[in-house]
Amino acid sequence: MDKFDVIIVGAGLAGLGAAYTLAGSGLEVLVLERGDYPGAKNVTGGRLYVNPVRDLFPGLFEKAPLERFITREGVT
Repeated sequence: MDKFDVIIVGAGLAGLGAAYTLAGSGLEVLVLERGDYPGAKNVTGGRLYVNPVRDLFPGLFEKAPLERFITREGVT
């Protein structure tokens, strides 16, 4: 394939999420990543909003190496 509707630079969480959504809508998508594997240069920290990610990637949380889930939050 020589032509793409969208070219995404970076195969981190945001890039792959965008690629997955766009490809699911029928667009031809190319993802470029400079690292050896998707997300290799990724600097992600903090919070992952579970429900949107769970909708986009069913089964991810059973396979992914997540450190821990936030089960309760509040302000002190």
